[in-house]
Amino acid sequence: MIRVLVVEDDPMVMDITCKYVESMPDFKVAARAGNGDAAKTALADDDIDLIILDIFMPGANGLELLGDLRADGCLADVIFLTAAADTEAINRAQKLGFVDYLIKPFSYERFKTALVNYQKMRDLFHGNETATQAQLDSMLHPLVANESGRMSKGMHPKTLETIRHYLETSPADAVITQQELTETLGLSRVTVRRYMEYLSSIGEVTVQMVYGTVGRPSYTYRKAGS
Repeated sequence: MIRVLVVEDDPMVMDITCKYVESMPDFKVAARAGNGDAAKTALADDDIDLIILDIFMPGANGLELLGDLRADGCLADVIFLTAAADTEAINRAQKLGFVDYLIKPFSYERFKTALVNYQKMRDLFHGNETATQAQLDSMLHPLVANESGRMSKGMHPKTLETIRHYLETSPADAVITQQELTETLGLSRVTVRRYMEYLSSIGEVTVQMVYGTVGRPSYTYRKAGS
């Protein structure tokens, strides 16, 4: 059973959060705290695996609390659940260590995803002596892992990254030709077409076929939305 401490000063949000936690198999709200001092007491009294932590609270805020806990050697995992959306707070929180960061107002589905992903991470670290790159990617970079599953056989993430970088650094309204990509990136026409068709299928580019007076048709590309 994963024992959870919820640190939240708003009683309504506290109740909702605790209900969400208790709705998940293998999760249990072991303690509640409305401020940093109460949280420290709860951590001293209970064996806590996961802290669900607000930032804006009376007294010491959540970042100050976590800084104190880390300095005292607390290794409990943390999911921030807060209205703090400024990048400075998020960057500081990341340096202190968290497994997820949810911005209020939050949905049950996003909250559920945070707990499911946390449980997968916990199972990986507690059930294995080593981890594969694929396991880490699925946990730390789910979008990359999902994309790798969608890519056609023979396509390579590095080549895709090269093409994406070229598109991202091109002007927003640029019309990019197939020949431009082959000459600039040193790729074959077949390779360019395969990767650009993939980017078109996931909505990142639009493709237009251009018919010349002779020979095969060529293709031009625009970044989606331009």
